[in-house]
Amino acid sequence: MQMYYCDEWSDIKKKPWNILDELTASLCHQKKQQYTAVLSEDDKPKYIIEVTKDWVSVGFYDDLIRKYLNYDFKVMSDAKLFLRTAMYWEYDGQTDNEINSLIYGFREDGYIIMEKRDLITGSVEEREAKDTLEKNWDVFPVFGQYLHLCREER
Repeated sequence: MQMYYCDEWSDIKKKPWNILDELTASLCHQKKQQYTAVLSEDDKPKYIIEVTKDWVSVGFYDDLIRKYLNYDFKVMSDAKLFLRTAMYWEYDGQTDNEINSLIYGFREDGYIIMEKRDLITGSVEEREAKDTLEKNWDVFPVFGQYLHLCREER
């Protein structure tokens, strides 16, 4: 898997904004400044990790460079991360047109809220639950080591 860095990723243009060299990205990491790591296979982004001092976001991309899953982690004490939001999208065939979305919101106390939207019919379904959320915890990444955050099944 190849990796490069940038200021941020544009989902609309499907390309990075302002490529950063590894040293500059490493300095951003040390200073807790925002930067983005792009992990690619066969010259196509597979995971895009945005790192800030307050949160880490992980985007999962398909072969058509469409984001189909996104995790937003909040930085907690002792450099621990807690998965606050998980978002999933389905697309119409080979197009970029979203047809369904699913959003989960999590709290450390185990409260979960889910919203499912059918973008064709306009229907919205909401649910609430409570569960143990051990799988939502992770650790802040060491620079250049992001794969532990790129697990789809949490």
